Amino acid sequence: MNTPYIHHLPGLLNAEMLAAVQQLLANAPFADGRLTATDAAREVKRNLQVDMNDHSVMPQLQQVIGMALMQEPKFQVELYAARVYPFLFSKCEPGMGYGWHVDSPVMGNPPVRTDLAMTIFLSDPSTYEGGELVIRTDKGDTSYKPAMGDAIVYPCQYVHCVNDVRSGVRVAAVSWIQCSVRSMEQRLLLSDLKRTHSLLAAKDAQSVETQGVLQAWSNLLRMWAEV
Repeated sequence: MNTPYIHHLPGLLNAEMLAAVQQLLANAPFADGRLTATDAAREVKRNLQVDMNDHSVMPQLQQVIGMALMQEPKFQVELYAARVYPFLFSKCEPGMGYGWHVDSPVMGNPPVRTDLAMTIFLSDPSTYEGGELVIRTDKGDTSYKPAMGDAIVYPCQYVHCVNDVRSGVRVAAVSWIQCSVRSMEQRLLLSDLKRTHSLLAAKDAQSVETQGVLQAWSNLLRMWAEV
């Protein structure tokens, strides 16, 4: 069952971006994914990752993904993204996965508070079995295995896992986002207000109702934003 706090971004990477990423990954040096895991997550992480210290392929991969994020309107309007941790590029071959875990609350130097996690799927779902991203909320467990180039963004409060890959190869890019508005409930309320304002503005941008909703959104964002 879906929750309004989990966002599906279809086609975040277009065909040209996907082709560039696939070409770069074909020449990328992969290492044991446990090297970047912390605490209990190290015990359940079984994947390969592009070496974070690589200086030939990794900067180009980051650039392609960064361009995609800049072109995604929801990234600012609904997610209120302020800082993004450098993407990790992971590969799961048969028998590999990532057991149930919670992400670290702060990562990197300079530190990024992990309000949201993002997984960009880089493999055609028809080419591998298993490998679903599973997110556990108070509504139950929900599995995600969207199209290649799609992204799933979800609050880091949720326990989650990647099911073992049974056949084929699953490749994904993963990162974490610090939001200018920390609370997921506040972000949802702001997004609802902004959506309502857009609907009203399409009818009459200068009406009292339209201006009132915009004023409410602005004042709440001013109250909650961390800049």
